[in-house]
Amino acid sequence: MNNNEVNTANEANLTNGSTMANGEAGNEQANNGNGNWEKLVMVQYKDNNGALIAEAPYPANWKMMTRGQQGDPTITGPHNIKVNEFASHSFMYTNDPRLQQSYMQAGMQLRAMPGIDAVIKQDIEPQANQQGLQLIKYYEIPEVSKIDKWYTDQLYKAVPGKSEAVAIGTDWQTADGTPYFLLVHINVSTTANMQNWYYMSTGLLADKDYFEKAKKQLIFALANTHYALEPIMAYNQQEAQKAGQSWAAFNQRMAQNQANFEAQQREHINRTDAINNAIMSGYRERDAASDRQQERTIDGIYERENTVNTTTGQKYKVEGYHNQYWMNSNGEYISSDRNDYNPNLDDNMNNQKWEELKKTGYD
Repeated sequence: MNNNEVNTANEANLTNGSTMANGEAGNEQANNGNGNWEKLVMVQYKDNNGALIAEAPYPANWKMMTRGQQGDPTITGPHNIKVNEFASHSFMYTNDPRLQQSYMQAGMQLRAMPGIDAVIKQDIEPQANQQGLQLIKYYEIPEVSKIDKWYTDQLYKAVPGKSEAVAIGTDWQTADGTPYFLLVHINVSTTANMQNWYYMSTGLLADKDYFEKAKKQLIFALANTHYALEPIMAYNQQEAQKAGQSWAAFNQRMAQNQANFEAQQREHINRTDAINNAIMSGYRERDAASDRQQERTIDGIYERENTVNTTTGQKYKVEGYHNQYWMNSNGEYISSDRNDYNPNLDDNMNNQKWEELKKTGYD
C-alpha cells in the first residue's frame, strides 16, 4: 500500500495526548460487577496542536497514559491491566530491476509481503519467544480489519493500486500459564511496480481472571474507533499537492543543476588548461548519467514515460504504459493499447486534430 508513513503516524498518535471526553459511551455501560461490559467513556485523541484525530470507547477505569518512557504502557487499569503500543516495521519491494538496483545501492532492504502466516512465524513469533511467550493460536478479527480498511481507503493514493488491511489477533502464554494478547495490524499497498507494507502491534496483559474480559473491551474499543475527517482531508490535500508538484520540483532541480554546472564551467575555462577540461568532460558525463538514473527512478515510482510530438519535436511525460499516445492542440492527451487506433478517424473525438506522441528513452 501506498502511504505507509501517514498510516503509521496517525495510528501512532492514538497513544499520545489523549483526553477523556465528558460524555459516556451511550448504552454500552453496564455493571462494574458481574456484567459483560463496564461503564464506558469516549476517549479523545488529539495532535500536538489540540486538533481531534479520533475517539474510541474505553472502560472509565482504564487510564490513558500521556507521558512515559519508551516501552511504558499507554493504558493501565485495575486487575493489572497494561496495554502497550509497539513501533511499526515497514518494508518495500519492486519487481523493476532498475529500481531494485537503485534502492540496493542506496542501502535499502527490499522485502515482498510474504503472507500473514509468514509474518507471524518469521517476525512476530521469534520476538515473542525471546520474551518467554509461546504462541497458542492466531486469527483474524474482522471488526478491527473493517475499521483499518476504512481508514486506509480514505487516504490519497498518488498512484492507482490495491490497498489491503487486516487485523490479526494472536494468543500467547508464558511458562507459568500467564495469558498475553497481541493484536497485529498489517497494511499492504501494491501498484504496478511497487509494494509497500508494514505491521504494527498492540499488546494486552491482565490478571488471569479478568484477561478475557479486558481483551473483549480492547477489541471493542479498536473496532469502534471513530476517526475525524478533517485531519484525513488535510493530509489528502497535502499529498495531492506533493504529487502535482513532484515533477515540477524535479525539473527545477535539473535546471538548477545545469545552472550550477554552467557557472562552474565558465570559471573552469578561465582558470584551467586542456587537461582540466578533459577532467570536466568526465564530470559532465557522470552528472548526466546520475540525472538520467534519478529521472528513471522517479518515473518508475509514478509510472510515467517520455514521449515526443512527432510534428513539433516537443517532449512530454505521460502516464505509462500504453502502446500509443495522441495529443490535441490544448495539450490534452489520450492513450490506447491498440496499435491501429487513430483518433483523427474516430467520430467520437469531435473532429479534433490529434498529433501522435512517440515514446523516447533517457539518453
